[in-house]
Amino acid sequence: MNLKFSVILSLLGKVGDRFAAYGEAQTTADLFQLASQVNGLDGVELVYPFEFRDVEEVKRLLGTHSLECSSVNVNVKAEPKFHRGSFTSIDPEVRAEAVRYLKTGMDLAASLGCHLVTICPLADGHDYPFEVDYGQAWRWLREGIGEAASYRSDVKVSLEYKRSETRTHCVLNSAATALHLINQIGSPNLGVTIDLGHALYVAETPAQIVALLADADRLFLVHVNDNYREFDWDMIPGTVNFWDWLETFLYLDEVGYDGWYTSDVTPARLDPLRVADITAKSVRDAWLFLDKIGRDELRRLIEAGDSLETLAYVQDRLLESS
Repeated sequence: MNLKFSVILSLLGKVGDRFAAYGEAQTTADLFQLASQVNGLDGVELVYPFEFRDVEEVKRLLGTHSLECSSVNVNVKAEPKFHRGSFTSIDPEVRAEAVRYLKTGMDLAASLGCHLVTICPLADGHDYPFEVDYGQAWRWLREGIGEAASYRSDVKVSLEYKRSETRTHCVLNSAATALHLINQIGSPNLGVTIDLGHALYVAETPAQIVALLADADRLFLVHVNDNYREFDWDMIPGTVNFWDWLETFLYLDEVGYDGWYTSDVTPARLDPLRVADITAKSVRDAWLFLDKIGRDELRRLIEAGDSLETLAYVQDRLLESS
């Protein structure tokens, strides 16, 4: 099992929701020091612009702690200038700024050796009826992402979709929408980040989406987390939707996914290091569960199409003593 596990670095520090803040504010150096204590951590996902105020320091910290940059996460939602849209803002200067952010993230990804950026344009969408021109917003999104993708072909741009938040309705709201956008643009370096919690939240079957994205050769990155399908709670993966978790890993194995498994789990009121440790264990345990169940027999049963026999087999195998 050659599995690469990373964590979004900022989630080891201070996080918050609409009602409270949790954890302690940390410097970038402090965050790296915390990351170095996570068992089985291979890399970190770094957020631009917030963690790139000193690029040379970032490079030094990666080397000091023997960590890779798994991807550069380009944030076009947090700063006030993007609150009413980034790529789809009615202000052309804001749209241009979003494109500049993405291009800069691509340059940073190349300089750090990961050659992968992920972007989740959560400020692009709407809250109220009659608020936006949907057709125009889509064209602006397509133009902006397309311009950035063509900027340099050696860096992959991975689009992360989400149903809602920060807007009540996001433009890039499903895997199908992301693939439609990619197909319209046509750049081979465009792909999709499947955040498993986002897939659950939009009522997708994550394993099916893995198969769909892999079939289109657009599966670039996996963010792991879980929720109750009614909100993006960013919980420890496999704690709620256990069967979906195992099925997703079966398909990730079968399609030959060899990219990063990045923790997008919000610790909230829990200890961030323990949360990261358990998340890493959950990822690796999913593979061990599949080893115990038996991938070949499980595949045979799936192809036979008897869901009751398959369920009974999986339950029996998990109940057997090691």
